Amino acid sequence: MIPVSNQNPKQQSLSANSLSATLAWFEKARPTPTNKQFHTQLGVHYEEVEESLEALTPLDGKAMYLVHEARVALRALADHLKKSQHTVTVDPENRSLFLDSICDQLVTGTGVAAHCLFPVVEALNEVNSSNWSKFDEHGNPIVDANGKIMKGPGYFKPNLEQFIPKRIPVFDGE
Repeated sequence: MIPVSNQNPKQQSLSANSLSATLAWFEKARPTPTNKQFHTQLGVHYEEVEESLEALTPLDGKAMYLVHEARVALRALADHLKKSQHTVTVDPENRSLFLDSICDQLVTGTGVAAHCLFPVVEALNEVNSSNWSKFDEHGNPIVDANGKIMKGPGYFKPNLEQFIPKRIPVFDGE
């Protein structure tokens, strides 16, 4: 593991374990991913990006317009992807670019969380625990007709409120 400045080894291990736990969940949920499952997962990913836009409060007219248009387009794309299995592909010559983009999304998402003073590793651990609770009593995923993982009988919603700081300078204009 590459050392991260200002982070002790325990924190570094926790960070790696958090992402590894997310990967392990997907490997259990999707041991042999299909094209349809790829489309569904990509749709769910864009759905989450749209959700982040929903949480924003635009402060000027242009931002209001752009956020609205992006939300509409992302929601439409997400829905289309989740209902299909032959909508998009990643050609061999673009796979490195696609992987780079996914990695950059992990990095930039972590950066946004850091700017908001959100303890993203701890929050990810909470989300991972919640995701594992989606499985049935036998430890198997429950899926809908589109292949999206559904909530199991032991599901609990992640408690992310515990990770929200009382004051966030970037939100308070500081």
